[in-house]
Amino acid sequence: MRAAHTTTGATAGGEAGRGVELALPLALAEAMDQYLLGRPQLDASGLVQAALAQFLVQQGGARPEVRELYLDGLFSSGL
Repeated sequence: MRAAHTTTGATAGGEAGRGVELALPLALAEAMDQYLLGRPQLDASGLVQAALAQFLVQQGGARPEVRELYLDGLFSSGL
């Protein structure tokens, strides 16, 4: 999987952010849609952000800001 398009802007929290357009395998996209149907407080962007932050934290290369996003997502997003 590779990023097809990126943009720079601001997140909902007002901090700098970068948009990434992803091409997901159909099975993964369908599983994500099913997961999100039962969690109306989440959206696809928040889910991908939380998953990426978790991956980076688990790999040990995460900066403090990424660890903060991971913990915030873990305790406040309903994942």
